[in-house]
Amino acid sequence: MKIFNIIFQVIIFGTLTGSIVSICSVGFVLGVENISNFRLINSPCLFKLSGFCFSATPLVFLSLAAIAIIFVKRLLNISRYHGPADVILSAHSPTSELDLKTGFLSTFSAFISASGGASVGQYGPLVHLGGTIGNLINSKIGGLLSKDIFIGCGVAAAISAGFNSPIGGIIFAHEAILRHFSFRAIAPIALSSVVSSTLTTYFFPSGILFQNTDSNISILPSVSLSLLLGPVCAILAIVFMTSLLKLQKNTNKISSNEIIRIFYAVILCGVLGGFIPEILGLGGETISGILNNQYSFNFLMLVLLLKLLVTVVCLSMGFFGGVFSPALVLGASMGGIFTYIGNTIGVGMLGSSLILAGMAALSASVIGAPIATIVIIFELTHSYDLAFVSIICVAGSCLISSFYFGHSFFDKQLLTRNFKISRGRTEILLSEISVENLLDRNKYLVVSVNIKRLELLDLFEKTGFTEAYFVDEKGKLKGKTKVNSILTNNTENLIQDNNPLYIEKSSNISDAIIKISNFVGESVPVVDGDRTLKGVVTESDLFIEYLKVQDKISEIEKD
Repeated sequence: MKIFNIIFQVIIFGTLTGSIVSICSVGFVLGVENISNFRLINSPCLFKLSGFCFSATPLVFLSLAAIAIIFVKRLLNISRYHGPADVILSAHSPTSELDLKTGFLSTFSAFISASGGASVGQYGPLVHLGGTIGNLINSKIGGLLSKDIFIGCGVAAAISAGFNSPIGGIIFAHEAILRHFSFRAIAPIALSSVVSSTLTTYFFPSGILFQNTDSNISILPSVSLSLLLGPVCAILAIVFMTSLLKLQKNTNKISSNEIIRIFYAVILCGVLGGFIPEILGLGGETISGILNNQYSFNFLMLVLLLKLLVTVVCLSMGFFGGVFSPALVLGASMGGIFTYIGNTIGVGMLGSSLILAGMAALSASVIGAPIATIVIIFELTHSYDLAFVSIICVAGSCLISSFYFGHSFFDKQLLTRNFKISRGRTEILLSEISVENLLDRNKYLVVSVNIKRLELLDLFEKTGFTEAYFVDEKGKLKGKTKVNSILTNNTENLIQDNNPLYIEKSSNISDAIIKISNFVGESVPVVDGDRTLKGVVTESDLFIEYLKVQDKISEIEKD
């Protein structure tokens, strides 16, 4: 009967998650699109400078968006916005939950930012919203499926809705979020993704993403140039991610006042966007323009540089959104530049191959999902040739970016919060278990620093312990000795080791295992901040906890 319960839950939960996420995603995208269109239509030219027409509309809308974000954040007391990094962590950690309030308010702030013209992405917030909805369904209904599967269902539905790519959504959830494949997870995630794609197509038949891709290409020159484009996209991705992390880390050096910071972004982005609106917003129109060869080489270079600048500033100085959409614009711009060069020297028919390859390569390096990205390209274009060119470019880009930067931007974000997601679930689960939880397992011998040799030997004989820990009158650890040392040494200086290896009580199991990796002995003392002895742990204690964690992981990831 259990199998029938599982099948029933897969159908119910997969359909429910896919439906809710699809409706939310379509609502988000349509809302941003309508407001953005209104903003672009109502952008009168005030004056011209060097051939560029300036409009004050971006300044006005960005200012309104900044005011709204500050109001929402302070009214509802949000300490920080959540994104895909939090989704990844929650999927891997039983104790890390996706807070519903923070999740929806983060998405709402992203909606405000994107609608106001800030250079942010929509897919990151939608991925987080999908994961939050999946987590909510799990917490309210639960069942035989684990939390990470519910989160995967929500994420897959969000990606499927955003790209009309159900297969890409399935792979993205496994590749970027779960970091493993299993038969248990594939069915509900697949159903959620398919339901989301079906409903999105029904409500939004024209498609959420860009259109018009030219698949009539010459394979050899396209592949040849993609071999060069891949490393260039890797370098651009590294510059983009590194700049963003560094500025986010040092925003207080610019100003400790968040209102001042966000209006710095308003002024910079509003002025630049007033002249070049293509660098603002989600970038869908800009990508379509690049695909349709509407821009010159010089303009593409300008868009590339300024898009990088305004995105880093917006995401660091107070606006909120994802990094995926800006990465697509940057990749498309670089691909457009390579296409222009290729067409100029007459290498052959390139079509949109390098533009799509650039988008795929740069975004794959940023989000850490190369396979999903390639599949999305194939589902979007229905062209094996275009997908093949993208494969070459993505492979080169991810190889270089992973070597010099890491798996993804989200992994780096978690690393700044001391979560080493690249080490897998084991690292996370072990890091959530405190050493303090093990202290009641072991008895140990504690003696005063003033104890006499014969007294200590008598205690060793009566208790059966082979080690003793010396403490002063305040209980602070002063040293350690072993019975063999006392027996072979007649001196009254009983402390064998004045500075023994110890573990702080605040440490987790992962830290403890690393610290005692070269330890030889029976037990390790555990102390608090002022070296007051609190207990001991043994290698056996840590090994048992490690095996327990491995059993949990095997249960989660089993086929």
